[in-house]
Amino acid sequence: MKRQSIQNICIIFLFVLGATLTPAGATAITVDSNGGGNYSSIQEAVNNAQNGDTILVNPGVYQENVAVDKELTILSNPTLSANQTNRTYVIGAGSENDVFDIYSNNVNIKGFYIIGGPSGTERDEIGINLKGVENCSLSNNALVLNDIGISINGSKSNYLDNNLVSLGKDGIALVNSNDNVLSNNTVTTNSNGILLNNSVNNTLVNNAADSNMIGVLLGMSQGNTFTYNFIMRNVYGILGQGAKSNYMINNSLYLNDVGVYFTESADNAIYENKFSNFLNAVDEGKNIWNSDSKGNFWSNYTGQDADGNGVGDTPYVINQTTESIDYMPLFSGNTSVNISINTSENMSGNTSENMSGNNSM
Repeated sequence: MKRQSIQNICIIFLFVLGATLTPAGATAITVDSNGGGNYSSIQEAVNNAQNGDTILVNPGVYQENVAVDKELTILSNPTLSANQTNRTYVIGAGSENDVFDIYSNNVNIKGFYIIGGPSGTERDEIGINLKGVENCSLSNNALVLNDIGISINGSKSNYLDNNLVSLGKDGIALVNSNDNVLSNNTVTTNSNGILLNNSVNNTLVNNAADSNMIGVLLGMSQGNTFTYNFIMRNVYGILGQGAKSNYMINNSLYLNDVGVYFTESADNAIYENKFSNFLNAVDEGKNIWNSDSKGNFWSNYTGQDADGNGVGDTPYVINQTTESIDYMPLFSGNTSVNISINTSENMSGNTSENMSGNNSM
């Protein structure tokens, strides 16, 4: 697992490096809703841009649906948008199209407040829709009142960092998508916080899923890695349906009605996590609840640690019938207090960063 962690860090580094490189000869194009830039709408700027160009969007309200079919960087103008009252809003002009539709590889979108358009159709409107693309980067955006905040559909090797997604049906949805990296995102008050459906080998690190119906929904997905995520105050923290061979390590699951619920799921590895929920875990399949040396911390573990090695002397039984058992439960008398403090601090910091820092470079 150490080797896998190093690989994940390398992947994230390469994404960040790639996102900062600008092709030689690229042009900077300005957009201003009041007519002070090269163009007054984002779509007009996209239509007239060339691959590799950067579009700087000045603060204001842009009511439009934007289709991006070129390799572009689209930024909320960092020089003019540092003031919190001086933000860049993109509001969908109609629900028949998504607010941002991305059809090209190597597109970067950063620093926007993205709000769904008026309702009126049965289709789900998406804040940012990546469909069949690679190597795109979405960062420091706040997406609210979209049916789906961010959709990654049939896409791979994209990078989502420090986005806030709230008040929607699905916060971030991955469908038939592989090898994407999600880090430092906050999904709150959605039906599904993060949804993975038939998706493989994605990495989710240091995200926060708070106050959703389902924090993370794993449907028919495998080989995904979850580390250092904070999942709290959901009805279901993690719900696995047909999930296989996923890795969940060093996550904090706090104050969910049910921490983890697996149905028709097998061979998922869950260890070194902190569980402090009304019901910590339900496993109707046969999953792996400890490594060779460590299991999980369970707030309701009643065993002892007579030799003081930090591992409980008796197993923590999740489902005796399916032999879903943590044979090496972590033992600490004050861990439940630490979970509460650390989780609250992480969540408030993550959310405030998104809300106050969305328009900064």
